[in-house]
Amino acid sequence: MKRIIALLLALGTLLCFTACNGNDPVEETTTEELVTEAPVEGENEKYKFLEYSDHIELTAYKGYDSYISLPSNINGKPVTKFGRIFKESLTLVTVIIPGTYTEIEDEAFYNAYKLQNLTIYSGSLTRIGANAFLGCQSLRIANIPDTVTEIHDDAFKYCTELIVYGKTGSAADEFAAKYSSIYFRDKNAGVTEASTEEASTEEASTEENSTAENGTTEVSATVENTTEESSTNE
Repeated sequence: MKRIIALLLALGTLLCFTACNGNDPVEETTTEELVTEAPVEGENEKYKFLEYSDHIELTAYKGYDSYISLPSNINGKPVTKFGRIFKESLTLVTVIIPGTYTEIEDEAFYNAYKLQNLTIYSGSLTRIGANAFLGCQSLRIANIPDTVTEIHDDAFKYCTELIVYGKTGSAADEFAAKYSSIYFRDKNAGVTEASTEEASTEEASTEENSTAENGTTEVSATVENTTEESSTNE
């Protein structure tokens, strides 16, 4: 009797083990995770890139321009990433990053020592990586939208005269507050003040020019009258 019970227990354990393995979804999940898209390598006049079915990632920059506006799309697909393609650039001064990009990767502009101006358009970019602008000692202006929620502590290391323009309370504002050498300016307030000052300057210039012109006219008229009077007296 004991042998029969032991046999039945062993058989039950075997059946349970088989059933559990049969229902285990691990193999299916692992198989799906292993399926990845192989990108196609491509290039144009200025960039080398990897082309995926729904986006482009830049892998190299072939030019030497001082002003660069990164492409927002290539072959009809949005460009979303670029690696260390401007690392140690000797020519780059101004760079504009469209809203299609999702992040500025680690060391992207590492030691690009002539870089002075950075503008990031509002869009999909959320992260500025480690050492992204480390050593960019000439960098003076960085326009950072509030879509950026993560800025690595060393992203702007050794940028000692940097003014960050952004939205008050944003990640850019919080980042600048950590460093005495980095200043923050509210972008909207800055634009408003600048526009007002420019308008005032233009108005003042117009008034000065108008006054100067009137003065010149009056002087000319006086000279002409004086000449006429002299001729009459003679």
